[in-house]
Amino acid sequence: MIKTMEYLMDVLEILYDNPPKISGFLPRKYEITAKKTVLYGPAFSGKSFIIIDYLGKFSRKELLYIDFSDVRVDIRSLKSLQSFIDKNNIRIIVLEHFDFQCAIPEAEEVILSSVARLEIDGFHELFVPLLDFEEFVSFNFDKKHQNIEGIFTLFEKNGTYPQMALGGTEAKQVQTILQMYAKNSFTMLKNIALFQAQILSVHKLYELLKPNIKLSKDTIYATISRFENEYLIYFVDRFDKRGAGKKLYFADFTLKNILTFEKDFILKFQNIIFCELIKKTGQIFYTLTLDFYLPKHSLAILCIPFLQPELINRRFKKLSKELKSLGITNLQVITLGNEGKYKDEGLTCELIPFWEWAMR
Repeated sequence: MIKTMEYLMDVLEILYDNPPKISGFLPRKYEITAKKTVLYGPAFSGKSFIIIDYLGKFSRKELLYIDFSDVRVDIRSLKSLQSFIDKNNIRIIVLEHFDFQCAIPEAEEVILSSVARLEIDGFHELFVPLLDFEEFVSFNFDKKHQNIEGIFTLFEKNGTYPQMALGGTEAKQVQTILQMYAKNSFTMLKNIALFQAQILSVHKLYELLKPNIKLSKDTIYATISRFENEYLIYFVDRFDKRGAGKKLYFADFTLKNILTFEKDFILKFQNIIFCELIKKTGQIFYTLTLDFYLPKHSLAILCIPFLQPELINRRFKKLSKELKSLGITNLQVITLGNEGKYKDEGLTCELIPFWEWAMR
């Protein structure tokens, strides 16, 4: 018992004497600017790298870094956390993967991280998503792929996880990471992946799972809610019929390819575009004829990678009535190379290659 208590007392000392290090950090669009900050966003989005890079502003003796995902961190050792901070004149305390396992201590600067949004009074919130295309381009150091079309090919293949963007990470390695994250819900996640850019209902998922797994609809609801709250999955409502089925998208559009052998590039392309739209504020909807509709931005989008421009123009003309009813004067059609502009009765249809659209 005495040995155990001595060990618990030593944990803070061990953490204090061994601050984290990173090498080869690549700057993101997101940085810590407030002394009380909580970073949140999808698992493995790079929150820890942003935090550790920020710690470079402090001397080793001014900081204490605690990661609750480290199984060696015993919550009992944190009972003396505040007195330890005061005794050592620690200026900045970092609590990674924080979930109110302990009281938030007092220090000159306090940085927290979580996959879910915490909403703590007095703390600035910093959402850290996975990479967008512009960041992926900045991460790309492969000299064989300097043209933008080549970089897009890498982007479509590697996805938005920072470690995948840097190369050298195989699908099986990401599967292992996702297994650790999803835990007992990994089989459910594999089945959810089949519905990329499609309508997913709990009933449909339950019917798919029940022949092989014993679980209740309540469990499915809770798991989907967890994945959504932790920004692994997103749902898009239908604008013109509230209560209709919701379309499912992933924070990383390669997740379906990582977890299944099923492929559908058109649906994947929709998810690629959705990942770019996360940057925009305001709700995102779909209609029966429009892939995405953002009322706040008066923006309508179609995801058509390969169709001939003349056929796109025909579809545009058929959509004119709906576009006018939504107050949309400009329709963006995201393509993989086609570009151009059509006008009809005061409406404009703009064909834009993805890489140009994403870099605007």
